[in-house]
Amino acid sequence: MKSRSMVKAEKRRRLWFILKLVLSASILVFLLVAKVSVRDIFNVLRTVRPGWILVAFSLHAVGLLISAYRWQILARAQGDEVPLGFLARSYLVGQFFNIFLPTRFGGDVVRIWDGSRYSRSLLKSSAIVIVERLTGIIVLLLFALVASLFRLEMARSVPVIWAALLVGCAGLLCIALFFTPLARRFLEALPERGAAGWLKDKALRFRETVLLYRKRPGPFLAALLWALLLQVNVVVYYILIGKAFGLAIRPLDYFIFVPIVLLVQTIPVSINGWGVREASYIEIFKFYGIGAGTAFSFSLVEVGIGLVVGAVGGVIYVLRK
Repeated sequence: MKSRSMVKAEKRRRLWFILKLVLSASILVFLLVAKVSVRDIFNVLRTVRPGWILVAFSLHAVGLLISAYRWQILARAQGDEVPLGFLARSYLVGQFFNIFLPTRFGGDVVRIWDGSRYSRSLLKSSAIVIVERLTGIIVLLLFALVASLFRLEMARSVPVIWAALLVGCAGLLCIALFFTPLARRFLEALPERGAAGWLKDKALRFRETVLLYRKRPGPFLAALLWALLLQVNVVVYYILIGKAFGLAIRPLDYFIFVPIVLLVQTIPVSINGWGVREASYIEIFKFYGIGAGTAFSFSLVEVGIGLVVGAVGGVIYVLRK
């Protein structure tokens, strides 16, 4: 039987999910009423060149292998030997759950559970997946920051760029502070019993697991290198989608706004980025004189490809049950 605290926590999660769903739906309705018409979207989609879409879709296989290998490197550093094929399949299943879970990282819960089959520890598996994700976020922020220096006029004209960069940097700073000696002393000062004691134990053990990479910097640096290659692959993927639409956007600019849009989607205020993603594209494409219909359609194609990949993950999930 569930305790009262568990019931309350479940109700809060359900309420938070409903709020995110309402926000995503509200933004989409607003955009479709005030910014773009369904007819515009259909007219734009009819002009898309499918050849470029197929090439872009093929890059998912490259990204999948890089992601799985990066995960394997970090798991091995923690003493876990996990088959590459298993990790690749887990990634696909995670993408299936990303379709309807909050934020782009909702499927990571599935990957953490899968990883624990080899680590025999949810806490260790969580640390591995979180560090793996952080390497990608760090590279995305570096891409956006460096590229913005070469296109300051664009960054000044599109406020969402600086806003996302500030949020991203602030988030990384908070994470970095969690691993400082000051944070450790704060956690150690918490009571030993009750919920605070449980939190204290889990947080301290999680810190120690992650800080193991400081003692073994090789795997972490290797993961960063593979994250660099992965994010280049991701940006090229979006460049190819832009080619399918015939967009006259410099390749360098994709290294600015693609990381920004991806970072915005990680903010846990929507369901898988719905609404905030489309609004971000509309705001950014306005800088190039590209209409809202094209921006919205660009997002739909991105989502459509993601749904196909997620469907593959769904089939894997059903077959392995």
